[in-house]
Amino acid sequence: MISCISAENVHEFGPAFHSQFRLRYGGFVERQQYDVSVYDGMEFDRYDTPASRYLVYHTDEGQALGVSRLTPTVLSCMLRDLWPHLVQDKSLLQSQAVWEGTRYCVDKDAPPELRQRIIHEMACGYLEFGLRLGLKKIIGLMPTYIYRSVFERPGIEMEYLGPVEALGRHKCRAVAIPVTAQQLANVRRKTGITDSVLRFTCHEGEQENVRAA
Repeated sequence: MISCISAENVHEFGPAFHSQFRLRYGGFVERQQYDVSVYDGMEFDRYDTPASRYLVYHTDEGQALGVSRLTPTVLSCMLRDLWPHLVQDKSLLQSQAVWEGTRYCVDKDAPPELRQRIIHEMACGYLEFGLRLGLKKIIGLMPTYIYRSVFERPGIEMEYLGPVEALGRHKCRAVAIPVTAQQLANVRRKTGITDSVLRFTCHEGEQENVRAA
C-alpha cells in the first residue's frame, strides 16, 4: 500500500515521511552523487514545498521502501527551471492540469519480488493520484532505461516531450504520463493488481486552486 503524504496529513505519517528523505539520500546522494542539500542523512531540495505530495510505499513501522514526489507545475517545475529545452510544448510546464513527478526511488536492498511489487504499485499510484486530482498529465525527466522499466514495462503508455540528451552518466528524456482511466485499467491488467493501492486521508486528493505568486 502507498500513502499519499502531504502538509495536511504529515502528522499521521511522521516516520514514513522522514524515512522517505533518508531513502532519497541513499538513492541519490550515496549511489548517484547528486550535489543537493543534505541534513542528518536526509536529502531535500527547493521543490520540497507545502504543495508537494509524496507517494510513499512503506511498512507498518514507517520504513519507506519506495517514493516519488509530485508537485504542481503551475507553482514550480524542475523541467521549466532547469531543462526547458527538452520540452517542446512549453504550456505543459505551467498548467493546473499538469503535475511533475520527481525523486522516484525504490530501496535497492528490497528483495526482487518486493521491488517488482513496489514498481507495479507505484505505476498504479501515479495514475490513481492523477485521476483523483483531475490531472491530464504527469510529466518528468528520467534516464531512458529507468522510465522504460518502471512505467512502460508495467503497462503505461508514455508521451515523449522532446529529444534524448546525455545528462551526467545517463541518457535522459522528458516524458509525460497521460492520466486516463484506460491507462489505469491497462496497468492493473498487466500487473495483476485489482484493488486501489493509494491511501488518501481527510480531504487529501481533492484538486486545490493552486496559484503561482
